Amino acid sequence: METKPEKRLPVVDYGRCVACGSCLPACPFSCLELSRTDLDADRTAFPELARVVDCTCCGLCARACPVDCISMTGLVVA
Repeated sequence: METKPEKRLPVVDYGRCVACGSCLPACPFSCLELSRTDLDADRTAFPELARVVDCTCCGLCARACPVDCISMTGLVVA
């Protein structure tokens, strides 16, 4: 029996994120959006995976991040 490769969702390390927004246009399905959830002291909007069901786990957002704060380590829920 052949197993499918495991897919993982993007996870943002908000401690390292500079809120540049480079990841947003990298996603071909517009799954990420800027969010003010968990605002920092400067009220910065950070990227958030808003459309989980549309995410294909392609990793383009992680590759577009200039500070490498996005990892493809989130669990995919079936």
